[in-house]
Amino acid sequence: MSDIFPEMSTATTSRSYISSQKEPLVDVRLTSILNLRKELKRQLHPEMTQILNEHTFVGFVDDRRALIQHQTRLYMADFCKISFHLFHHRIIFDIMNYGRLILDPPAPIRDLALVAARELGNPANADEIADQIFVRFGDNREMLEEYFHIQINDTGCIESLPMLVRDFSPDYDKLPLFLHNATFSVNWDDEQQFFRSFSSILAALYAVEPPLPGDPQNSKEEYRMVIEHRVLPAMKGGSFWAPSLLLTENALIQLVDVPDLYRIFERC
Repeated sequence: MSDIFPEMSTATTSRSYISSQKEPLVDVRLTSILNLRKELKRQLHPEMTQILNEHTFVGFVDDRRALIQHQTRLYMADFCKISFHLFHHRIIFDIMNYGRLILDPPAPIRDLALVAARELGNPANADEIADQIFVRFGDNREMLEEYFHIQINDTGCIESLPMLVRDFSPDYDKLPLFLHNATFSVNWDDEQQFFRSFSSILAALYAVEPPLPGDPQNSKEEYRMVIEHRVLPAMKGGSFWAPSLLLTENALIQLVDVPDLYRIFERC
């Protein structure tokens, strides 16, 4: 994202670590959240869910697609597209029960908001836009902390974010875009509409994106390690309901069935 937000490196150099604090599980009974969970269940695609829950990683095609095997079939999976739905699913089902990613140092909301305002809005009123973002998050910091573990301190800095997949951190270069979209593309007045829109924008923050062409080689290697050992395993074990939308997004494509290969070889 550094090509979109060239000022990002001057706004924050946050790293994160996992909080060791144990927090009691919360039994979420909010009607709005229960309704959103029902929506995800209605959107579930049984076959794709089984494939992703039980797949075996084969190898990378490129920085956004991988080969995976399920039973006798080989598939090409766009893990960038799938990761958005994975994180969205985790946000809705684990709400109030996430782990915590502690940002060190904390990320200053107004500085990040100003970066987004200059890049996405009219530079002439960037300060006004940044102030709106700063006020929106400041006014709602108790709610954001309670439901999403987004902790904001008294100076307006983000101290923690939700840990949706263990040992996985989002790309912090995307924080300005997240803050901007969460302020101006979320319905903050209706409870269910808020949770629906905010969870999608938060999922976009976590969704993986390929390294930029100019990134160092070790960055690309680290990215692939995260995909293979963090993101793809998080889809397994029955904890992810793959939505039918993945079909229209061409995010999972069957390439071959091994018995078909045998029949081809028999003809040769």
